[in-house]
Amino acid sequence: MPHEYSAENHDWDLTLHAAFELLQVGKVMDQRPRTGNMSMGFSAFTGSMLLSFSAIESFSASVAFSMPQTDKFSSFDFEAYRRERTFWGKLDMLFAATDQTVDKSKGLFQTISDMQRWRNLVTHASPYRIEKVEIENTTTAVRKVHKPKHAKEYTRSVNVEMASKFYQAAFDYIEFLKSGCGLEPRAQAMFKVGG
Repeated sequence: MPHEYSAENHDWDLTLHAAFELLQVGKVMDQRPRTGNMSMGFSAFTGSMLLSFSAIESFSASVAFSMPQTDKFSSFDFEAYRRERTFWGKLDMLFAATDQTVDKSKGLFQTISDMQRWRNLVTHASPYRIEKVEIENTTTAVRKVHKPKHAKEYTRSVNVEMASKFYQAAFDYIEFLKSGCGLEPRAQAMFKVGG
């Protein structure tokens, strides 16, 4: 008697949950006495911020994977989605199918654009050098000397406010996409005893 087994793996919800837990850990760590002026929750906030952006990518992929299995989105080309190399190209494909508007210049999608830039700073971090400069006043010169390089330092954005903002944006994005497509893919398995 043959049996049937099928399964789908979707882990976007675990990723989002991990981002939330790291945010909470960072908040607790920041209540401890500081050493210097670095946040004690820095590592947890960094992880939360990375996972928040990852949850957006993961949920998007899960929705794209599930679309062709529905009548409403049966013509959605998941293989074309997989071949698309850019984050925004993938989002354009998803939101074109759901008839939702994406405007990267404001609101939720501006925040997501900022998240992507920050994530790229972390994952593609490059060293840089500040060449020798004559300094007249050591108090004011440091701010001026480093200012052009600030944009390259992901660490300057890591704090409880940014980690909270990133997590909220991931949560809001998931809700927004769910509202447009009606899909909320979850990990599942089915076992059927043959007859």
